[in-house]
Amino acid sequence: MRHGRSLAAILAAALVLGAAGLLPARVDEAAKLVEEVRGRKFERAIPASEMGPEELRRVLRSKLAEGFPASPEDTLRSLAALGLVEAAPNLLERLLDFYASQVVAFYDPEPRRFYLVRGAETPFGGTAMEDLAERLILAHELTHALQDEALRLDRRFEELRDNTDRTLALQSLLEGEATLVMVRAALLNLPGADEETEEMIGPLLSAGALERANVPKDIPEYFVDQLFFPYVEGTAFVRRAVKRGGWPEVDRLWRSPPLSTSEILHEGPAPPPAEDLLPGPHAALAPSGARFLYADTLGEWTIRFLLRRTLEPEEADAASAGWRGDRLAFFSSGAKIAFLWRLRFESPGAAARFEGAWTKSRQPGGPGDREVSRSDWPGRREIVSRRGCELAVASGFARLPKLPGFPAGR
Repeated sequence: MRHGRSLAAILAAALVLGAAGLLPARVDEAAKLVEEVRGRKFERAIPASEMGPEELRRVLRSKLAEGFPASPEDTLRSLAALGLVEAAPNLLERLLDFYASQVVAFYDPEPRRFYLVRGAETPFGGTAMEDLAERLILAHELTHALQDEALRLDRRFEELRDNTDRTLALQSLLEGEATLVMVRAALLNLPGADEETEEMIGPLLSAGALERANVPKDIPEYFVDQLFFPYVEGTAFVRRAVKRGGWPEVDRLWRSPPLSTSEILHEGPAPPPAEDLLPGPHAALAPSGARFLYADTLGEWTIRFLLRRTLEPEEADAASAGWRGDRLAFFSSGAKIAFLWRLRFESPGAAARFEGAWTKSRQPGGPGDREVSRSDWPGRREIVSRRGCELAVASGFARLPKLPGFPAGR
């Protein structure tokens, strides 16, 4: 359901960086700037080199495959079955084309190296603008290098491979911090710059990693919104943390990262999300003739996005706001996709509110009304069962499998 941190880091770099910016002296200069703004020292110099367009595409394909919880083909089919994207031919290649067109430079945590893409078009023609853009992108990406030294990002995101929600929450912390460092680096020597200036310029730069107006219309909104969320909402999340306790509060978040997108979306503490909602082994839950693909936790942001596809934002947001945990398993038999989803909410009333919104969103013409989703499976189109604070949703099943707390065979 999500891309790994390495791909997100690559896509963060959709700004210009002149070739001169890869000179060791310029990288060292930018590293000192990050240290000054952030108040932390680098353990080592960050190596930098160039990468050609073909190699970039190869790296992107690899990162995309690593980030998907199943094969790219099966993952995209499962997203379509749930209703997050439309089923479409050649979607993977279109995603690669789009991502490749956005990348100018990036920090990759796996080799722990900074890259400039050779021949990438730059949007600025003036030297002053190029210098400013170079300063911004280096500050942003070197902040990721600083995070990587402490957090070992590739290892952390590999551990979250089956949890879209926690991955997106961690990305929000990382991109929010990198964006705030970038903003403060841009304002460091600006006369008269203060907190009000930061609040004004921050939203402009936080959304600058990808320009929405330039996104091709054949790229599903799910992928676009998922990329923007860590920059926009993540920056707001980190700014709140810095206001509470300065950069030491962000250091605390490094030690104890957010566990869900609910923590990013809402101010104040959030209870840890429920776990182990689906009994294992998941393969034993599969409908007859199907194989287990993967399990995932969607979280509040993804559920909100899914409901917003057919409902008014206010209704979708209210229905998802009571989320306290979910676990979703996908199964496949040939071209058929089935899923079993269990969700927990803060109260029976919140569970009932989500059930009503979900049922409404799945009416004919809604995002779930896809041929591959349910019409080619025998039995009921979709089973929804609510017990107290929890719901079970099954698609592609003749009856609800046995789940603790739910009557089987419905």
